[in-house]
Amino acid sequence: MTAIHQKYQHPLLWGLLHGLNDFTAGYMISAYAYAQDARSAFLILIIYAILGFGGQLPVGFIIDRYRLLKPFAQLSLLLLLLASLVYFVSPATGIVLSGLASAWIHVTGGAVCLRVHEEENTPIALFTAPGVLGLTIGGLAGTMGTSLLLVSIAGTVLLGALILRRPLPVYNLPQKKEAVLDTHDWVMLGLLLVMCFRSFLYDVINQVGALREEGLVIIGISAFAGKLIGGLVADRVGWKKYTYITLPLAFILFQSGKDNIYALAFGIACLQSSVPITLLLMSRSLPLYPATAAGLSLGTSVALAGFPLYMIARKETVLHWFGNYWISAAYFALLLAAWWILSKKIPVHRR
Repeated sequence: MTAIHQKYQHPLLWGLLHGLNDFTAGYMISAYAYAQDARSAFLILIIYAILGFGGQLPVGFIIDRYRLLKPFAQLSLLLLLLASLVYFVSPATGIVLSGLASAWIHVTGGAVCLRVHEEENTPIALFTAPGVLGLTIGGLAGTMGTSLLLVSIAGTVLLGALILRRPLPVYNLPQKKEAVLDTHDWVMLGLLLVMCFRSFLYDVINQVGALREEGLVIIGISAFAGKLIGGLVADRVGWKKYTYITLPLAFILFQSGKDNIYALAFGIACLQSSVPITLLLMSRSLPLYPATAAGLSLGTSVALAGFPLYMIARKETVLHWFGNYWISAAYFALLLAAWWILSKKIPVHRR
């Protein structure tokens, strides 16, 4: 098998498993919500989010502690298979297992891809892209009956066989590398991401609140395409040039996309295209801990971005604080102030 095939075979297989996992979770949560009252549906969603996103960082610590990928890959597949089977007996228990499976699949698959990426964003994009699309399709299929889970069971068995028959990468000691980001880059990138996530959450709340199912499909497709295109383009033009163009563009589009689904979709594509890049940058900052890097990038950041929404019961309050233009102006002022302060940094002369 050629070097190109070796580099992309794991990201492709784990990407398909990622999409299947999120499809299964989306279907389970949606079907449960249709069958239960709003309070029970919201509670199970919170439990899933805590396990599926908040649980990724502890999972990363565990994998990096033992520095073995194959047993945890087997555990990930087993949890997804169990979640699909148990759902027929106890939907709530199936969703809980699905949350655990999601944490293990995201982190294990991310760690695998970070061991074979060869300093490219494209393999990571192949892994991350199918997730949101699978979640969207699964959520819209919530009324189609539990027989749909047979597809998940068959897909898990097939993908598991394909993944486990190939040797998984091993933990290697990294070579010494130059710093990828200085303080200025970290602050700028962080502020841009915060601004975009703030507007992204507000605009998605608008779309969901309006019950626009076609809008959810467009959001899923946009996120999928954005991650895939972002990985490909960033490898050709450089991550810094790419993100410093697409993230401000995403923020502008979110501001004008509250009532325009196509502007919103383009903004989501620009924002999501940064996901493979931030995952790769995080792994370069934690070269000995790829699973922890995956947990921080794919799980903890999402959990922190959505955490304020769980603490606010009234939707009007969320819309006010996330949609206020004065807050947008404050973010821009903070960004400019950080840029000015860091641009005045006194250079350090080395002998």
